[in-house]
Amino acid sequence: MPRSRILFRADASHELGFGHVARLCALIEEAEAQGHEAIAMFGGDLPAIRAWAVDRKLSVDLREWAPTAVVNAVDHPRVRALVIDGPDLARQLVPKLPAHLHTMLLDDMGRVPLACGAVVNQNVHAATLAASYPNAQRRLLGRRYMMLRRDIRKHTRGACRPMRSARLRLVITFGGSDPVNATARTLRLLPAERPLDVVVIAGPGYRGDDELRTSIYIAALQGHLVDVQRAPDDPGGLFVSADAAICSAGGTLGELAFLGCPALAYAIVRDQIAPARHQVHEGLIAAGRSWADTDDATLREDIHGFVVDDAGRAAIRKLALATADADGARRIIEEGLAA
Repeated sequence: MPRSRILFRADASHELGFGHVARLCALIEEAEAQGHEAIAMFGGDLPAIRAWAVDRKLSVDLREWAPTAVVNAVDHPRVRALVIDGPDLARQLVPKLPAHLHTMLLDDMGRVPLACGAVVNQNVHAATLAASYPNAQRRLLGRRYMMLRRDIRKHTRGACRPMRSARLRLVITFGGSDPVNATARTLRLLPAERPLDVVVIAGPGYRGDDELRTSIYIAALQGHLVDVQRAPDDPGGLFVSADAAICSAGGTLGELAFLGCPALAYAIVRDQIAPARHQVHEGLIAAGRSWADTDDATLREDIHGFVVDDAGRAAIRKLALATADADGARRIIEEGLAA
């Protein structure tokens, strides 16, 4: 019997970041595991996405996907559903889609009145947004529906076991592109009071090399050792081997929570602000501020307090780990595409 086909539509670029395509990757893997044919329809920074996909052995149909091309793609007898990640894409596409098509929307902010078969919001606070999805037939909300890629799930839940050693091993990662150049700024402000072994993850869309080199030099003067990993094949392995992380407040926080790596996090884009504030309130992360509104003095103070407070990081780890498991993608495919 021919396999049913599920289409996945998202974009990635330096400005957008790679979070949308990364979490769709988790759903693509699960859809294939459940016997569907998954078609990844990605656009944006095509060379960077191509390199990212090759590293993950992911087959992707790369092009600048006009709405008419997407509508034509869904007009196939084996197409069962279209999954759309990104509010702008959803607003463009949903009004043009045939009424019988099962659509699933991935969202972070709420206030989505579009009619759809299912909406997914994996953020910890998502249950409070249920009323803002009035026309969704199913609402899959909260970390129960967290989308973890196979390269994270291959590690055991809680595999990161931070050590209280003299030199803390710290991972710094601000997504696939770091559009606000937060990596270099963070390195520049690392405190000298506690020497650190730092692993910087520079994603496929990262462009801040010149400033990064300068910041590495400044960090070295403060006694820190810095290792830059560019689009690593196994980011989960780097998280597992770390004692703590400094990162953006997007999907990476779910990965760190699952692995048990405590995080100091900042909202670098608008849709991260509410989730970050909620996670600070629940004790799941430290800081949680808006990056644009955080001056250097505050950032330096945040980092210092985080790296010297071993007990505080242990408490964050315990609370965050309790919110995460590896079954979110499976639940989304099974429940979100149920007849």
